[in-house]
Amino acid sequence: MIIFGKRSVLEAIEKNTQIDKIFIDRKNQSMDNILQKINKKNINISFVPVEKLNKLAKGIHQGIVARISPVEIYDLISLESFIEKGNYNFLILDNITDTKNFGAIVRTCECFGINGIIVSKSGSSPINGETIKASSGAIFNLPIFKINHIKDAIFLLKANSIKIVSADEKSSVSIFNHKFNKKTSIVMGSEGKGISKSILKLSDQTLKIPMKGKVESLNVSVASAIFISELSKIL
Repeated sequence: MIIFGKRSVLEAIEKNTQIDKIFIDRKNQSMDNILQKINKKNINISFVPVEKLNKLAKGIHQGIVARISPVEIYDLISLESFIEKGNYNFLILDNITDTKNFGAIVRTCECFGINGIIVSKSGSSPINGETIKASSGAIFNLPIFKINHIKDAIFLLKANSIKIVSADEKSSVSIFNHKFNKKTSIVMGSEGKGISKSILKLSDQTLKIPMKGKVESLNVSVASAIFISELSKIL
């Protein structure tokens, strides 16, 4: 869903509406007040040509357009409550920005009984119509947690004795030789960058998917499905 205009966007920010991203005319110099509020809320922001805004909003946008998430998004406090209720199996996505991949991953998680997906507020895929379509509607059945810093979520999981297993092609351990613990959450990184080093350091175990063909890597949604499938065997 798209909203536009300074007043509409400002009201959405002040009411803590789940805003996926805000687009601002990069030549507009009169946004200081709104920018302060956007930065304080850690909302994704993109400075774009006015032509981009004209395509997004069919109206007088005043140099600012916001894309609101069509599904309910949860925060770190909500994650803690979910864990307290006995939910231990989460998929943590580090820099997965493609909507189709994200949607496919959500669908797999929902099918295999994963308790939720954790992403960062910045550098993650938007939740829009394309995401919903790729998930075949599964996104409405699976909680999505958007956290300021993924490491905060990992610290919380580890504090509750939940093992953190990360996918890493450089690991010496095959996923097929690993014995999963029932209290385990999985971290997947983007195909280009992989998982950030700071997050890998927090992992209790790194695992690789052994490859036999000439192609060196898998699509991230396929790799996620393999990891989730292996974990689901003990759930």
